[in-house]
Amino acid sequence: MATASAKAHRRSKLHEEHEEHVNHERWLITYADMITLLMVLFIVLYSISQVDLAKFRRLKEGVAGGFGGNSAAGALSGGAGPLQGGGGVFDSGLHGTQAVTSAQAAQSALADAKARTAGARQQRSVLQGAQQEIQRSLDKEGLGDTVRFRLEPRGLVVTIVSDKVLFDPGQADLRPEGRDVVDKVAAALGRLPNKLSVEGHTDNTPISGRYPSNWELSTARATTVLRELIERHGLSPARLSAAGYADERPVASNDTADGRGTNRRVELVVLADVAAALNDISAGGEPPVGVIDPSPKPAGA
Repeated sequence: MATASAKAHRRSKLHEEHEEHVNHERWLITYADMITLLMVLFIVLYSISQVDLAKFRRLKEGVAGGFGGNSAAGALSGGAGPLQGGGGVFDSGLHGTQAVTSAQAAQSALADAKARTAGARQQRSVLQGAQQEIQRSLDKEGLGDTVRFRLEPRGLVVTIVSDKVLFDPGQADLRPEGRDVVDKVAAALGRLPNKLSVEGHTDNTPISGRYPSNWELSTARATTVLRELIERHGLSPARLSAAGYADERPVASNDTADGRGTNRRVELVVLADVAAALNDISAGGEPPVGVIDPSPKPAGA
């Protein structure tokens, strides 16, 4: 019994000594390796996130050199190496990753938006300068109250009242006073490169006689002014268009005499040309000479 008890005691003591020599913290080595790999992964991801091709190429060359040998460099660059087939990881990143493409598209869209904003501002300045020049010319002749202006997204709208200025009631032949107004307007607009739209409008009063309806009358008045611009002022027909809208686009109520008189009008629309302004900006050019002076000037200057 004593012998068996002694043997059991020795076995227990050996087991305890064995457990004391077992390293229960070996997992720390694996954990440290994992943390190191994660750190390297995030460093690489951070480097890739920076859209800088020069830095990207230097990273590729540095990693390739660290592996040593042509075979490693060839494998990283997609050439001959231990792993064959397909382009290299770095080259594919350089030439077409979604991140690079998206960043370039965003930069291009931003640049385009800024350029269009600058072009729209320049075009607005051009149209405002034309408005001031027309107004000064008409004021000198005592015709300043015959024309109204408004700026719209499509361009500058020059409104000439028809009654007792351009045409007699129900007619489409220019009056002498109307010809003077068209001359002053055409002198300023003729120096602009923009396209022009001549639009005729009437009130809702039915007519009879030479023109069967207000559609024909409004169109005839628009084409009369258009021909005046071409034949007397030499504007290119390619720049011009004419349209008649009858009483479909009133700017005042047709229930009163004053409102109907306001609706009987011809409008010359100087169409905004943002594309031309963009070309001027990209070429470092200026608005057409002799057309624009956005600074206001006193009458008679």
